[in-house]
Amino acid sequence: MKNSDSNGLRRTPLYAAMVILLGLLGGCSSSSSSGPQDQSDQFNSFMQGLLGDLHLGGHKESVVTEAQNLFDVTDPDVQREAIAWMADQSYGHTAPYMKAYELAATGASSPLVQGQAMIAIGTSGDPSTAMTLVTGLGSDSSFVRMCSAMGLTYINNPLVIPALIDHLQHDPDSQVRIYCTQALKPYKTREVITTLIDTLDDQNVAVVQFAWDDLTAQTGQNLSSDDSDAWRAWFNAHQNQYTG
Repeated sequence: MKNSDSNGLRRTPLYAAMVILLGLLGGCSSSSSSGPQDQSDQFNSFMQGLLGDLHLGGHKESVVTEAQNLFDVTDPDVQREAIAWMADQSYGHTAPYMKAYELAATGASSPLVQGQAMIAIGTSGDPSTAMTLVTGLGSDSSFVRMCSAMGLTYINNPLVIPALIDHLQHDPDSQVRIYCTQALKPYKTREVITTLIDTLDDQNVAVVQFAWDDLTAQTGQNLSSDDSDAWRAWFNAHQNQYTG
């Protein structure tokens, strides 16, 4: 039988994760500085903070369930689905949820959960999250790297350019390279253009197609995707139009 405090809050991995999150949100200074009753009160206060200003009407029960599932570290599939559900809600990118996604992205043991959290972070469109997503590009998991690159397609922050170029050039996973190509689309610099031209020589036809799509969008030219030399010749004559 699972232990519980006097309010019935189960002392499970879910409970432990909530204690960690409360610390991140400033709800408590450390997990050892308060007793079970205090931590239960903090949990309830946290949930009320999530729900109090959302005007959820009849949807409150669903939100409570998914918020709890968000921290169910005993079941990665449940946690991943909860992250996806939350991020799709109108309030899903408010500060408490963003903290939760960051916790999952950087601390979850399951690559599936980490990856879903990276997507949730990216779809916020918040440029300040860029470096968290870049951290995900360094994961050993190709799924996490792919989701991080996908998240970066929603972010406009020039600080990510070097990491995107590095993974476009060197990542062994073609899906990661595809999303890195798409994520570079907003940045019209010499380095980005030359990298996209070099990418036309990639062995994966889908990577080549996305690189060509970006090149045509950024330059207004419609040269063949099969002729990277023609693109280089054009760019050598027009590179002064670009910076960086």
